[in-house]
Amino acid sequence: MIRKVTFYWILLTLILVDSWLLSKPNILGKIGLIIYKYHYLRSFPRTLLTVWTVVSISILIVLLVQYLRRQEKLSNGVSNFILGACLCASLLIVAKVYIDFTSWSYSHAGLKFRYGAYLLPIILMIIFAHGLLQLQHKTKSSEEPASIPANDILQIQEASGPFSSDTSQL
Repeated sequence: MIRKVTFYWILLTLILVDSWLLSKPNILGKIGLIIYKYHYLRSFPRTLLTVWTVVSISILIVLLVQYLRRQEKLSNGVSNFILGACLCASLLIVAKVYIDFTSWSYSHAGLKFRYGAYLLPIILMIIFAHGLLQLQHKTKSSEEPASIPANDILQIQEASGPFSSDTSQL
């Protein structure tokens, strides 16, 4: 539980930093935002709402896939494929951002704006990779108890000694 809360606090911090970076283009970047009609990046509250929406949708995708896997509506392979495809898509978005921000007008938008543009797909990669790792961890932990043979369980109980697990005898 603590790991989950820590992950979401780190994610919230990254969202705030990314929103601040994207809302701080230089003068050429501000002109570019007006020309290309990027209204959703003109101020910090709008940028925060945009980044929050994108990150929330990706978190909902991960939670939906994990929920469907727990309910056994999706097989392990399909759920891994979905999260892996989302991870690859966010990696391709990082490549597109690199290509866009090394050429033409985007390259003059300012260093903060550029770092913010790189940070958003990296946040998405973190979310999908974390979801994929959680899915793998839950799958392996649910398979381990079923793999212990009955003879080994009896040997473990016999080796535990003369102590009884019954607490009513105290």
